[in-house]
Amino acid sequence: MEMNTKFNHYDILELSPQCSQNDITDAYNKAKATYSGQNPALYTIFSEQEAREYLRLVEEAYAVLGNRSLRALYDEKLVKGVVDTSKVAYDNLLQESRTNKSHQLPKIQRFKLEYEANPTFEEEIKIQSNWSGDFLKKVREYKKVSLEQLAEITKITPFYLNALEKMERENLPAPVFVRGYLVQVCRTLNLDDKKVADSYMRVFKGAGEKA
Repeated sequence: MEMNTKFNHYDILELSPQCSQNDITDAYNKAKATYSGQNPALYTIFSEQEAREYLRLVEEAYAVLGNRSLRALYDEKLVKGVVDTSKVAYDNLLQESRTNKSHQLPKIQRFKLEYEANPTFEEEIKIQSNWSGDFLKKVREYKKVSLEQLAEITKITPFYLNALEKMERENLPAPVFVRGYLVQVCRTLNLDDKKVADSYMRVFKGAGEKA
């Protein structure tokens, strides 16, 4: 039984379920380039809203298929003919993988940081309870990690990393992806990912409610 094409992550990236992980990454980058607002030919085919919605689907498809564990879990559901779209959404697959020992997510490797520690700022980081994008950027720069290095390590595009630091809601995907990006950034910078993500998301969501 085939799922609705709109929610079949392989269809979104125009791939076969037998494709390699490299194929998935290549297809994702191609789709991003095609449906990005930076593509001048885009709006001759789609409206801005349609392009943004498709880009959101592309991000979710890659979030699932780009992770080997989530992809395996997703593939199982495809084989079983699962048609309930909520069960193949990224956040639900992630939650299921955490409670299923046979689908544990691999740990993100810590990046070896080389910088001169400032005791005063280290204490400020430790007690910080209001993690904004500006402070996250301040920590990244303090730890001598460029945006390009961070993008290479986390596999998150510099465009999204920059939007994350500027807290540009209009240039970021759904909150579940924003949190996922934060976790990867924090683990690269050796930060408490839960504490930082929880704090950042409160600020992020609060800014949206005021807008």
